[in-house]
Amino acid sequence: MLVLRKGVVHAETDYGIGLLDERSGRYWTLNPIGALVLRLLLDGGSTAEAADAVVNSYEVDVTTANRDIQTLLVQLDTAGLIATDSAR
Repeated sequence: MLVLRKGVVHAETDYGIGLLDERSGRYWTLNPIGALVLRLLLDGGSTAEAADAVVNSYEVDVTTANRDIQTLLVQLDTAGLIATDSAR
C-alpha cells in the first residue's frame, strides 16, 4: 500500500491533485491521470488495478499505463513524497 511521507499533504484541485511537503515548502501537482493513480494507490489498490483504471478511463494501452505508473512512483520517491517502511 502506498503511503505519503509524514508531513506531505494532498488536496484535490480542479486539475488533479496538489501535494505539499510541509517540511520543505515545495509543492507538486499531478494531472488527472496521476491523480487517479495516486487516489487508487493511497486507497490500497495495486499498480495493476491502477493500470486497469487508466486503460478504462483514457485512450492508453496497458503497457504504457504500467510504464507511466512506475515512472510516477519513481518520481514521487525521488522527491521524498512517499514513505518507505522505515520512514512511516
